[in-house]
Amino acid sequence: VSMLLLAGCQPAAHREGQVPAAESAVTALTPLPPLPVAGSAHYVVDGEASDVRILAFRGGPLAKVGHNHVVRIHDLSGDIYLAPEFLKSGFALKFPVAKLQVDPADARADEGAEFAVMPSPQAIDGTYKNMTGPALLDAQQYPEITLHSVALIGPAWGPEATVRVKLHGVERDLLVPLAINGGGDNLTVTGMFTMKTSEFGITPFSVLGGGLQVLDEVKVRFNIVAHKN
Repeated sequence: VSMLLLAGCQPAAHREGQVPAAESAVTALTPLPPLPVAGSAHYVVDGEASDVRILAFRGGPLAKVGHNHVVRIHDLSGDIYLAPEFLKSGFALKFPVAKLQVDPADARADEGAEFAVMPSPQAIDGTYKNMTGPALLDAQQYPEITLHSVALIGPAWGPEATVRVKLHGVERDLLVPLAINGGGDNLTVTGMFTMKTSEFGITPFSVLGGGLQVLDEVKVRFNIVAHKN
């Protein structure tokens, strides 16, 4: 998702047990498959019920004076299509950069000790302005982030999706593991992956000559709820 850099980060990318970074699925982007496939069940994403968050971690010699950050995605919208032949299913999602929420207290509490110290309101406001400003996500020039399925492989309950992410004007295909539950009137898709912001043309935030920085790799955790249309 976002793909945010704030002011603080502790190495998450190479800790034991870390989820592997989402990998580029292809070097040359193929045309997106048309949606929906005939006979598909149509589900509409419930942005209020869904919870998508990006975890950014502090780094550098002065990391201890910074913070790790949780950024929650608001106003997620889109469509999911379950095809009669499951591997032909697909989705299209989007959300506005300007509506990203930095460090909601409940989300920080969920994420444990690394997020236990709550930043001040001034620090949160500064982080939001840095993140959405022209040096990073540039919400004015690139107001929206989109995700579109390219292909699915694996079983219906736990496939891997090749997902085309358009962020900061750059499109890349990432391989994302999914867990899918439901299929009647309601559908839930959950998962977690890591990605590098530099792959989307974003230079990770850094101050004090690199003494305090945001790590290039961020973790994306998602629980997407959708209802049958």
